[in-house]
Amino acid sequence: MNIIEKQMPFIKLFTFSVTFSLLLLVIRALKTESFFYLFLVWNLFLACIPYAITILLSIRKTNQFIFWPGFMIWLVFLPNSPYILTDLQHIRLSNLQSVWFDVLLILSFAINGLIIGFVSLWMMQTLLQKKFSKKITNLISYCILLLCGFGIYLGRVLRWNSWDILQNPSGILSDIIKRILFPTQHINTWAFTIGFGGFLIITYRMIQYYQEKNN
Repeated sequence: MNIIEKQMPFIKLFTFSVTFSLLLLVIRALKTESFFYLFLVWNLFLACIPYAITILLSIRKTNQFIFWPGFMIWLVFLPNSPYILTDLQHIRLSNLQSVWFDVLLILSFAINGLIIGFVSLWMMQTLLQKKFSKKITNLISYCILLLCGFGIYLGRVLRWNSWDILQNPSGILSDIIKRILFPTQHINTWAFTIGFGGFLIITYRMIQYYQEKNN
């Protein structure tokens, strides 16, 4: 069974879930005559890129010169998956009488992003286990999730995008280095990183534990 066939049940369920989210978005647009939350579609598209990369890396055996550049690109885009959780901040701008609808709308996109990100990480972990021990691979996965917390901070607070690594590498690198060299001056950065990173690690570990117990 190739990777596409193996992933097909998940792809079908995920497509159904995304369709539900899009339906909620259409309903809101019709009700309010506003396309304010259309950015959620773009954010979810970015969240799916890491999954697409792991599919490509899993289709056939890749040598080191292909895998590691692919891994780095995957790592740059992975924070986009949990990033949608922070879009909940837009609830304060809601002008709907039933605010719960906007909560449901954003959460549906955010959970889809989180799920596709975790599945991508799970697949990448499988690829990494071919190169490292299970214990080392788990440690790498948790470090990656902490980096995701930092990546979310760069995107939400500092407003950097994944492609800024190519468009303005010196600017983003400068912001990162300042926070590494002077951590006490950027307490909020590390509180944000540890908070979101810790949340992702705990959530992923619970899913991982359930998956392992049922295999």
